[in-house]
Amino acid sequence: MEISNKSSHEIPNYQDVEKDLIISFADDLSLAALYINCSRLERIERIFGKKIYQDVLKKIHTIISEMKGTLVRSNDIIVSMNAGSDEFLVFLAKKRPDEAFYASDLETLCDRVSMHLNDKIFQIVVPYLRGKPRISVGYAVILHNPVMRDERLLNKLIDDAKKMAGYQEFKKLMRDKEKLQELILKESIRTLFQPIVDFSEMKIIGYEALTRGPVATEYENPYVLFDAATETDLVFELDSLCRKKAFQNAKGIAQGHKLFINCMPSAILDPKFTDSSIEFILKGLKIEPQNLVIEITEREAIENYDLFKEAIAHYANVGLSIAVDDMGSGYSSLESVVELRPHFIKLDMSIVRGIHKNILKQELIRAMSGLASKMDSKIIAEGIETEEELNALKEIGVKLGQGFLFAKPSEPFIDI
Repeated sequence: MEISNKSSHEIPNYQDVEKDLIISFADDLSLAALYINCSRLERIERIFGKKIYQDVLKKIHTIISEMKGTLVRSNDIIVSMNAGSDEFLVFLAKKRPDEAFYASDLETLCDRVSMHLNDKIFQIVVPYLRGKPRISVGYAVILHNPVMRDERLLNKLIDDAKKMAGYQEFKKLMRDKEKLQELILKESIRTLFQPIVDFSEMKIIGYEALTRGPVATEYENPYVLFDAATETDLVFELDSLCRKKAFQNAKGIAQGHKLFINCMPSAILDPKFTDSSIEFILKGLKIEPQNLVIEITEREAIENYDLFKEAIAHYANVGLSIAVDDMGSGYSSLESVVELRPHFIKLDMSIVRGIHKNILKQELIRAMSGLASKMDSKIIAEGIETEEELNALKEIGVKLGQGFLFAKPSEPFIDI
């Protein structure tokens, strides 16, 4: 194949090379292709806007174009489906002029490319999605047929590669589901605790229970763990297990300290989390109801608004406190938070990080603090790592926070 990309990191559109591909296809009598689907990342555009998404997509173009000469051959052709697309094709040159690709070759290459892209792109998108990017890759081969139009055969090649990408993704989904089911059945998760600190006295007022998967596995990362649970429809089961383990591991928490537990709104539907079971658990832990704080992420508050309101009312009736987590992580809807009036609003670490150098972040937190004060809520800043960040938050008026500056998540219970 004697076609070349425009420049080192500039990926041409499929339409730009179609005619040359047809000529090469007729000469070689066969053509193999990989299809790369990054369309799941469009969530970044919906949540954070087009500018951030365009920046992410530009980096993805670079990662994909840099596969040439490493994962794929230097004379393979990489194209995007169209301008601004998050779908790509790699048309593969024959290994030798007289040797075509076969399915076994392509499946191996497909797996390597998929692993490479998911690892590389994860590093780019983790500040926005935190879970896996789930880039799917498929492959196909087409044989030349002189009685059919070459354009139709190329379209068939692309369609087959797309279908194979879907099949490969389904296989991976089923493998993930099996692994997660085993993890849940064996209860192979850990609970760590991170202190929440009152800045005025530098005193611990409570702990957040944090879930981690098995050590040295992909599920050790909680975002990857819950992202996989969402994809495999096991969120309810995993959430229930996390709650169970958090309570089991919270034995010994000092009286008067608050215990922050992450819950999905659907936890109110769990027969193991009824009013009587909560009262029994709290009695065993020697925790007053108001000192058990149920954290639900802002995303869930917005995406499951009716269920979230029902959960708020349910927990309030039991006497528990409520926190909205990850505030400002991209899903922000201050109106909904004002209506729900949680006892605590936890600022996402993306807002806290580098706040001492960012006036806009400072003004945003100042506005949130004023709003929280008017509805008798307290702000908790997450992810504090430096004295500069702490001092900036204290100057704004934030009084509570957690982060590596005080302590990393660890086994219970620690002092700062």
